[in-house]
Amino acid sequence: MDFTQGDLFGLLGVYGYVACIIVLSHLLRNRIQNPRKLVHILTGGIVFFWWSFDSQWVMAGLAALPFIPILLLMTPISPIKRLRDSSLGKISSEGHEYGLVMYAISWTIIAFFMFDDLFAASVAIAAMSFGDGMGELIGRRYGKHEHISHRTIEGSLAVLLASFVAIVVIALFYFNVIEYSGGSQPSMLLPFAFGVAGFIAILEAVTPGRIDNLVIPLVVGGFLHIMGV
Repeated sequence: MDFTQGDLFGLLGVYGYVACIIVLSHLLRNRIQNPRKLVHILTGGIVFFWWSFDSQWVMAGLAALPFIPILLLMTPISPIKRLRDSSLGKISSEGHEYGLVMYAISWTIIAFFMFDDLFAASVAIAAMSFGDGMGELIGRRYGKHEHISHRTIEGSLAVLLASFVAIVVIALFYFNVIEYSGGSQPSMLLPFAFGVAGFIAILEAVTPGRIDNLVIPLVVGGFLHIMGV
């Protein structure tokens, strides 16, 4: 396995970015209602560092996999009380206890198996972070019209809109800004983004909350792969 300058830049970017999110959530923990959701949503920004990696083993094994045991140590099963009681541990306990761990598992699987199609991989992560994250945030605060158990029209519309915007931004970044050569931009970007965002919104509505961080990105990634994106 060759370790390149691109791999180093990607690792520094991912770890530096995640560290900034954790610090930000700690600083804002007493000022915002749900710091866990802030971490959930903002972590999706890792997709803007993926293009730098030259090795799938580095990207999956060093930039993603280590977060699984790290986050497990922040959960109730951790033998280290200091970590359970840390800021990140308390943030994790605010929602599903193993939600962030499932996040890391999804991230690792997608980083490895979709390394040759980082655009589709990024959309899969965006479905979980931006789409599902904004859906829960808006749904809990403004949702009044329930259409499926514990899902509201307002929340599902937030998933649709957030996913749509994320897909368009990711596509423009990969194909227009960095000129990613691992694929091509969909010929009709807006209809494509709307269709995929609609699929994400439906999937989020029918997926149980305890496993959505695992199911949504993996299903979306598989869906895009079948589509040949």
